[in-house]
Order: sequence, then structure tokens, then C-alpha cells
Amino acid sequence: MLFLWLLGSYLASTWILLRLIVPHLGFKKESLPNKLPLDFEAMLHKLSIESASNRDFLAKAYYYVTSHYRGSRIRTLANFWVAFQDPINHPPGFLPCTSQNYLLRLMLVKSKRFQESDIEVKVVPLNLFIHQYLRVHVDGEWIDVDPWSAFRGVPLGKKSAFIG
Repeated sequence: MLFLWLLGSYLASTWILLRLIVPHLGFKKESLPNKLPLDFEAMLHKLSIESASNRDFLAKAYYYVTSHYRGSRIRTLANFWVAFQDPINHPPGFLPCTSQNYLLRLMLVKSKRFQESDIEVKVVPLNLFIHQYLRVHVDGEWIDVDPWSAFRGVPLGKKSAFIG
């Protein structure tokens, strides 16, 4: 009985409370800003020109996010306030999964190569902590995209497994 009570408390606090409080972790996708910083727009334009296809753009955008930002289990807890900062102007270093996914989604949609309907935001409540990743529809197939888990060696096309 105690186990069920603890499991219920965990699910209520992570699945409901955290999703109401933490930015980019809500029950629906946040709207993206209309205006972006000029340097961000320039980087998007450069990536788009260098990309031969939408799949190539996805790979380049994923590489951009994972080469500038990294995930960390410890920092997710120890530096929880980073989740409340603006990911667009955040300096390279640690970013939680929600912020990395927001940046990647922003890059994909603002490139005009992808629509919001091509991107699903997935939340996994039983991944030690609550965890978020993206599923992107490209060239007729859905691809799992989990930039936060790149620090663990999880490549594009895969997502972090249970207790990731």
C-alpha cells in the first residue's frame, strides 16, 4: 500500500505539478516567438543553405544544439533554475531537456522546412526524472530526437531509455 501511495505521489508531482510550473514542459506546445535575435536568424539561414534536404537540416540543427548544450542528470536537479531562463539567449553549457527541445523545435519551424504538425513533444514520466524528447516527421517517417541524451551517447534517431 505504501508503494502505491509513493508511486501516486511521484506521478502527481511530476506529471501534473512540474508540467504546470516548468517552462516548455506543459501539456501542450508553447507558441514560438515571432521575432528572433538577428544572430540566431543568421545561423538558421546558414544551416538551411548548407542543408541538401530536410533530413540533413534536422541533423545539422541537432548537431548545433548538442554541440552548444549538454544534458546532465545532476545539473537537472542542482541547477533547476536554468529551466526558467530564456533558452534562445542562453550561453553554451548545460540546458535541461525542455530547453534543448524548445530550441530545436524553434530551429525546425523557423527554418520553414517543418511545420508544427511535423513535431511531437513527448514526455516520459517514469524516466527517473520526468523527461522530454521530440518526434519529428521527415521524409515520410517519424524520427525520435533527444538532444539532452547526447551526453550519454544516444544518437539522433534514438531516445533515452527508462531511467535515462
